[in-house]
Amino acid sequence: MLSLVDQAGRPQDGFLRLHDIYNLNLPADLVVLSACNTGLGKDVRGEGLIGLTRGFMYAGASGVVASLWKVDDEATAELMKQFYQGMFESQMTPAAALRQAQIAMWNQKRWKTPYYWAAFVLQGQFNEKIHIDRKPGLIVFAIVVGGVVLASSALFFFGRRRRRTL
Repeated sequence: MLSLVDQAGRPQDGFLRLHDIYNLNLPADLVVLSACNTGLGKDVRGEGLIGLTRGFMYAGASGVVASLWKVDDEATAELMKQFYQGMFESQMTPAAALRQAQIAMWNQKRWKTPYYWAAFVLQGQFNEKIHIDRKPGLIVFAIVVGGVVLASSALFFFGRRRRRTL
């Protein structure tokens, strides 16, 4: 959700939807979608799988990390911490950093089961290191987009689940 009010304070729909993502110009090296089921989509005849991963790649992202099932929050936080440390502190490529983070999780008794670490996959460009542009506006934009995607995904799946139970 970006905002439920516009600049004048009038109510507006502030949700970022898939068609909004397709309309973005987002030449990002990597988009990380660390919420549940972010790598899934809808199989559309003649188009293939339509989902967040395809939307961000269409918008210009070179690579996308997404999850294939409902993930544990605590385990995901630990995995992402190790993933980002691998990319930014150890200067690894996204693929190498994700692999290293997954192996590190597997080597811990608490997180040994693949359920905790195997849900995340990397699609697209995988063999180039990520370079951070230290411009504050881009960092804020990335954080906002990430938060919007997480919130939208949660609301979408919560709303879908709630409708099924009614």
